[in-house]
Amino acid sequence: MKTLRVLLVTLMLTSAGMARAGMYAKFAGLYSSPGDIQVNNAAAFRASLKSNMGMAIALGYKISAVRADIEIQSFSNSTSSGSTNTGNASTTGGYKQFNGFVNAYVDLPSFVGLSGYVGAGFGEARVDLSHLSAMQGSSNVVQVSGRDKAFGYQVMAGVQYHLLGQATIHAGYRWLHKNDITLQNGVGNTMQKLTLGTDRMFELGVAIGF
Repeated sequence: MKTLRVLLVTLMLTSAGMARAGMYAKFAGLYSSPGDIQVNNAAAFRASLKSNMGMAIALGYKISAVRADIEIQSFSNSTSSGSTNTGNASTTGGYKQFNGFVNAYVDLPSFVGLSGYVGAGFGEARVDLSHLSAMQGSSNVVQVSGRDKAFGYQVMAGVQYHLLGQATIHAGYRWLHKNDITLQNGVGNTMQKLTLGTDRMFELGVAIGF
């Protein structure tokens, strides 16, 4: 009976913390698995990127099961391999992302402190390419370096554990899409469109209400 009473009190405290409206701050570590970058030129160059760690911080407001926040993300990925329409190409460089998003979430019903969540957001992705270059034999087919920004959107889903008070820990998955950008290719000195692959990210983080 004592154990049951403790459990009931814990659930009551957790539910009270979940229902209370207020501000929260969130930090998450990101593991980014990006899609390919494609340069829309005659060589049809495509570069694969390595997975890497990143981070996200957010400040938001929660009312019952609905919350919204403003988030900043930062991560970078280097190239692993490349190809053109005539074969493989050796690549160097990569790109960094610094993204800002406005997100909205819905928290699903909780059971013993554990609940799911779904969310979506939109914003701006600032992309900085770090001297993306590709060689095919002795020929340089791509040489891009510069910055551009693009509209982006993301969808999120995961689970969170409600601690006592307003604290939660969460683990989730993100799917982040960015529109094309345009940068100068030093080979031929032409402005060319780059299609950025979709980022698939796993996250682990904590949020604190105040």
